[in-house]
Amino acid sequence: MKLMISGKEYELKFGIGFIKKMDQVYTANMNGVEFGMGIEQSLFYFKTKNPTVIFNVIKAGTDHLQSKPSNNDIEAELEKIAFDGKLNELFETLENGMRESVFLKQKIEDFEKKAKVQQ
Repeated sequence: MKLMISGKEYELKFGIGFIKKMDQVYTANMNGVEFGMGIEQSLFYFKTKNPTVIFNVIKAGTDHLQSKPSNNDIEAELEKIAFDGKLNELFETLENGMRESVFLKQKIEDFEKKAKVQQ
């Protein structure tokens, strides 16, 4: 999927490298053992519309690039999108992009089934 940041187009990939990066950002600790919960926690943040997840998904999704967007460029772009009232569209676009990944499709479906059962 492609995303414009500060007038430059970036290719976001939601593969193994993305999952590894997200697992570094979102961790859980159980009985002193730390493990990655990147996808699970990011899906929760998507549902609650926490904008920090957008930043983290963009960072992880562009990590494969030699020329990555800077933190400042990402934040400035997100502020512009929020000011224009299009933040919900970006949440949807990124979540749908993740949903298309062969590595994430089933995981997202399973997460949503479990969430419905818990409600």
